[in-house]
Amino acid sequence: MCGIYGYIGKQDAFDKVIKGLSFLQYRGYDSCGVAYYQNNKFNTVKTVGTLDKLNRIEGNTNLVFGHTRWATNGVVNVINAHPHISNDGNYTIVHNGIIKNSEEIKQELVAKGYSFYSETDTEVIANYISTIDINKDLNDIFNKLDGTYSLIVGCKNKDIYLIKEFSPLHILKAKDGIYISSDISSLPNGELYSLKDKDIIKISGNKIKEYNNKKIKFIPHKNTLKQMELGEFQHYMLKEIKETPQALFNTYNSIKDFKIDEIFRGIENVTLIGCGTAYNSCLIGEHFFKTNLKLKTNTVLASNYELNEEIENNHIHIIVSQSGETADCIKVAELVKNFNGKLMVLTNEGSSTLATMADYLVLTNAKKELAVASTKTYCCQVFIFAYFCQKLLDYSYSLNINSLVAELETFMNKLNVSDLANKLKSIDKLILIGKNVDYLTLLEASLKIREIDYVYTLPMFAGELKHGTLSLIEKGSVVLTLNSSNNTSLFSSTINEILSREGVVVEMENLMPNLTQNEFFKPIFTVIPFQLLSYEIAVLNGRNPDMPRNLAKSVTVE
Repeated sequence: MCGIYGYIGKQDAFDKVIKGLSFLQYRGYDSCGVAYYQNNKFNTVKTVGTLDKLNRIEGNTNLVFGHTRWATNGVVNVINAHPHISNDGNYTIVHNGIIKNSEEIKQELVAKGYSFYSETDTEVIANYISTIDINKDLNDIFNKLDGTYSLIVGCKNKDIYLIKEFSPLHILKAKDGIYISSDISSLPNGELYSLKDKDIIKISGNKIKEYNNKKIKFIPHKNTLKQMELGEFQHYMLKEIKETPQALFNTYNSIKDFKIDEIFRGIENVTLIGCGTAYNSCLIGEHFFKTNLKLKTNTVLASNYELNEEIENNHIHIIVSQSGETADCIKVAELVKNFNGKLMVLTNEGSSTLATMADYLVLTNAKKELAVASTKTYCCQVFIFAYFCQKLLDYSYSLNINSLVAELETFMNKLNVSDLANKLKSIDKLILIGKNVDYLTLLEASLKIREIDYVYTLPMFAGELKHGTLSLIEKGSVVLTLNSSNNTSLFSSTINEILSREGVVVEMENLMPNLTQNEFFKPIFTVIPFQLLSYEIAVLNGRNPDMPRNLAKSVTVE
C-alpha cells in the first residue's frame, strides 16, 4: 500500500517527485502530499484525492519527498494525509506500512506532553523520533515499533534518513541526483540499492552513508519506465488486457526451461496460497493438479492460513502474488520457512520480498501492471499452472507458443461486449453460473465486476441455484452463464428455472467466437470477455477503472 518517492539533486525536485508518484498511485490514491525544503525547513502541501489536485509549490527546491496514501489508520482527509511533522518541527516523515502498537506509544507521548492532530500511526512515529538522539539512537526504532514500515525522515538541518522494516524501499544514484522509491520500476537509470530489513541510510547533501557504517553495495539499474506509459490507451486496465497475448509469450520464455519435473519428483501434497485474484488463479491450478495429476492439492487464502507442525519433504507450498509484497502471503512464507517447508513463489516482481524468500522462483514476466484490478497477470498465472501440469503429465510436451498467442489474438480481435455493457451499466446485482472449471473462472469474473463496477455479484455452481438462491430471481434479474463445453444439457434446466421467473439469461459463451479447444488454456480465453465487460461498464458510468474506490494494488499490510 501507499507509495513513497523522493528526489535530491540538481533539477527541480517537485516536478521529479510528482512524476515519480504518478507511477505509484496504484498503491493508494485516497490522498497525497509532499514535503519540500525551503527557508531552512521542511514545508508540506497535501490534498484529498489524486495528484492532479495537489497545489504546486511556489519557487524551486532541490529536495522533495512525497506520498500517495491508502488509508489504514484514520479517515481520508487532509489532516491524515502524509507527510506528518513532529511537534517540535524538527522531523517530517512519510510512511508506508502499519504500526500495531502505535496507540500504546501515543499514550506514552501524550503523558510527556505531546499533542496529536491526526489519527495516524505516522504522526506517532514522527513524535517518537523527536524523543531520541537521531545521531546515536535511531536503531532503537526497531525495538520500539511493532509492525511494517518504510520511512523517509526529513530533518530540519536538511539531512534525510531512510528506514526499512518489512516494507520495500530503494535508493538510486543517478547523474542528476539521488532518487528514493518504494517501487523499483518507478526509478530511472542509475546505481541501485534495495534496503534490507533494519537498514538505516543517511543522506547529507549528495553523500549517502549507512547509519551503522556498513558497506552499501549499489548495482546497475536499467529503468522500465517505458512499460508504464499509456500510449494510445485511455486507461491502464484496457492496455493491460490487450497486452495479454504478449504477456503469455513473455511468461512462456520465462518458464520454458524450468525443471518442474525435478522439483515435483516425490511430491505428493501441494498447498496453493494467494489472495484475491491470485487466490482465484490458485483454484484453477488446484483443479489442474487434482484432475490430471491426481495430486493431493489444497488452496488456502493467505489470510486464513495456519501451520503448527513440521512440513514433510513430500509437500510443497506454492504462493502466488502479483507484487511479491502481499503482507498476508509474506506471513505464510515465513511460516513455511520456519517449519522447513519447500516454497515456490509465482510473482511478477523478481526483486520483491517473496522472490527473495523462495526456494523456487517462477516469474510471470508479464511486464508492469499498474491498474489496480489484475488482468494480464492473472492470465499468466493460469498459464503457468496449465503449462506445468502438461509438462508433469508428459515431460516431452512441447508448446507452440506462437500458435497459442495467434489463437488468442484472433479470439480477442473478434470479441465485442459493448452491447452487453450498455445493457448492464445500471445493474446493481448479478448472478454468474457455471460448472467445473468454468465456475472457477467465474470467481475471477465476479471479482472483476465487484472491484471495478461496484456491483454485488454472486458466482455459483449452476446446479445449486435451485437450492436456495433461486429466491433472489425476480422479473428482470440478470444471470450470466459460462458453458465453454457447449453442453446444453448441463444448463437447460437451470436456465428454464430462471426464465420461468422472468429472469434474464445471458449466455456469455455465445460472445466467444474462436474459443480454443485446449482445455488447459481455455480458462485464459474465457475470463477475458468478463475483464472487458467490467472495464466497459466502468467507463460508461464515468468511473476510472484503474483506481476503484477503497482499493490498492499492492496490499503490504495484514
